[in-house]
Amino acid sequence: MTAIDPITRLIEIEEIKQLKARYFRCMDTKDFAGLRMVFADDAVFDASCSLSIEPAADAENWIHSGGDHIAAFVESAVSASRTVHHGHCHEVEIVSETEARGVIAMEDQIWDADGKPFLHGMGHYHETYRKEADGWKIVTSRISRLHVIVGVE
Repeated sequence: MTAIDPITRLIEIEEIKQLKARYFRCMDTKDFAGLRMVFADDAVFDASCSLSIEPAADAENWIHSGGDHIAAFVESAVSASRTVHHGHCHEVEIVSETEARGVIAMEDQIWDADGKPFLHGMGHYHETYRKEADGWKIVTSRISRLHVIVGVE
């Protein structure tokens, strides 16, 4: 691999941080068309730890492939809820001119359609990214949890 100059590396990292910020904003504002644009067409999203520290018993049902399917899954999961997602402490490594990986600390809160607390969780997103013609995209994303509270505020 050709060495990437430090300024270019910093710009690429910032673009990936902006990509992840767009993911959170689009999910919380219910902009599912915008959310679709953060994922590569061949992306894979492992949400098996969305509701608990351990993977769901039916973990295979929580792994979604393809940008369209991922956006549809997220829409079905959060469209009737009020959600707040925050990403923190981005660790991004530029692997090549078109590939990167990262770990993003996160905290989310979800309230059901009646405004009752549904979930408050903390954990990480483990991701890979690819630079495409229209910018960086998420290629793989996996949620891991450190703490989850379901049903109480």
